[in-house]
Amino acid sequence: MSDLVTSLETSNAVALLRRMGCDERLFSHLNAVSRLAREIAERILDKGHEIDVDFVEVAALLHDIGRTRTHGIRHGIEGAAILRNMGLERYARVCETHIGAGLTKEEAKSLGLPERDYLPETLEEKVIAHADNLIEESRRVPIDKTIKRLKERLGEGHPAVERVKALNDFIVSLS
Repeated sequence: MSDLVTSLETSNAVALLRRMGCDERLFSHLNAVSRLAREIAERILDKGHEIDVDFVEVAALLHDIGRTRTHGIRHGIEGAAILRNMGLERYARVCETHIGAGLTKEEAKSLGLPERDYLPETLEEKVIAHADNLIEESRRVPIDKTIKRLKERLGEGHPAVERVKALNDFIVSLS
């Protein structure tokens, strides 16, 4: 499949997703996240910050490719494996780091994932994680709704909730 995504243009990413068996519901979510991530990245670029807008668009389109194999918490790991097998490390990192605002080594271990940090590091990774936090299925939702849902699931003071808030504040400050 690596010939399919040599330049990783949007059309190549779409073709890859189709070949992997991406269903319409997942494809709708990926498109919504990709559009929003590009919009955020363009605003950040317009404010004078350096960001690879084209990478953000395509990587956001691929961030949940692992859901073609599993819908569980391992989908980020599975997606990264798919893309690493194609030599696409930079895109693979997005799969691993997009969940919430990333996972710490301790959280990964408690979830049964390989024990290491899965925290977004680059601005591009952070924008994609943030955009994913603002899309529920294929609809945009306010960050407050995402935070409320996380608090209900994880508890009021959970570090993951605080990371999502901090990521939101960071992205808003740049855009």
